[in-house]
Amino acid sequence: MNSTLCYIKNDKNEYLLLHRIRKENDLNEGKWIGVGGKFEEGETADECVVREVFEETGLTLTDYHLHGLVKFISDVWEDEDMYLYSASGFTGTLREDCDEGVLMWVPADKVLDLPTWEGDRYFLGPLIEGRERIDMVVEYEGDKLVRCEDLTEPVMTLKSPLITCAHGFSTRRGGVSDGMFATLNLGMNRGDEPARVTENWNRFLDSAGISGRSFVCGKQVHGSRVVTAGRKDMRPAYGKGFMNECDGYVTAEPGVPLAIFTADCVPLLLEDPVHKVIAAVHCGWRSTASDIEKNAIEAMAVLGAEPSDIRAAAGPAIDRCCFEVGPEVIDAMRDLIGNDIEKYYGQRADKFMLDLRGVVRHRLIMLGLLPENIGLVGDCTMCHPDDYYSHRGTKGNRGSLACVISL
Repeated sequence: MNSTLCYIKNDKNEYLLLHRIRKENDLNEGKWIGVGGKFEEGETADECVVREVFEETGLTLTDYHLHGLVKFISDVWEDEDMYLYSASGFTGTLREDCDEGVLMWVPADKVLDLPTWEGDRYFLGPLIEGRERIDMVVEYEGDKLVRCEDLTEPVMTLKSPLITCAHGFSTRRGGVSDGMFATLNLGMNRGDEPARVTENWNRFLDSAGISGRSFVCGKQVHGSRVVTAGRKDMRPAYGKGFMNECDGYVTAEPGVPLAIFTADCVPLLLEDPVHKVIAAVHCGWRSTASDIEKNAIEAMAVLGAEPSDIRAAAGPAIDRCCFEVGPEVIDAMRDLIGNDIEKYYGQRADKFMLDLRGVVRHRLIMLGLLPENIGLVGDCTMCHPDDYYSHRGTKGNRGSLACVISL
């Protein structure tokens, strides 16, 4: 179950609490808690909290903050993902009657004195103290608290000193997913809980310096098609919107974030800061063999970019230490960059160990980019399973990384 809970504060340093005494068969009966409720179908956490607060209190939130996710586990009740909010801005008049209990403004220093769930105190105290991020798991056996664990971890997003506009390469740190998706899974077709993926995307976009919630992404097919995108192509995570079947996007429109997904392949971000053109490209070995890098540079040139002005950053990917390939892959790379391929592979038994990021960098130089304008960001995805998802390392049981860039 997905739900929201909001603690609203007024200018007298009082919090609005709901004394739950009117609803039949209420698991919160007798407790003093904030206001909120269950998601309706298709709602985001923000939409849910605004609707629930209005329905229960008559107040319309104008300034509110999502602190994080509290995961409730119970042997009696349905497991619940509760998105925890505070609010300091609102309009309207407080309802005199609420179907679920009595609404009351309580001084901040008295909130924790009132009867509530034992586990609630562990996140309510930090919220009142002003802690920005709160992620926890709270487990009950019946009414007895048996576990309360603070899962809060900062989002770890990698950036390149060569790229001047808002951008980032994700890691798997700082999100709200668990299991094989732990924690910052950004993949929307991996089987993860959609609301958690949406929250992960919100955190990742914020960390990249992007305030909006919509972006451009595609159905990646390990091909070489690159699409010129605009505002019409933007969509939020799990929101409505068309997805092109392609492995790269370019744009010259400000405020149009471009995103691609990876879990071993090379994520490539390109920027011409002079002519204001950007690209995001998914460079697997098949896409690279099909020369997606050339297609991306040519698509940027159509929008006015000059290769000598383009900056490039290749993010975390499987490296030569772990990337075993057959001779057909080496042959394909030789067709692309000639005998210079010898620099980018070694041999281990009957397998070849390929430096795909090295090949991508070499191809970009062949296409006119200056060597000093090409950088690598992050480590081998297979060597560092705590920091990255690796398709090969997990045999496909994993979440997805992403990179994003926006003018």
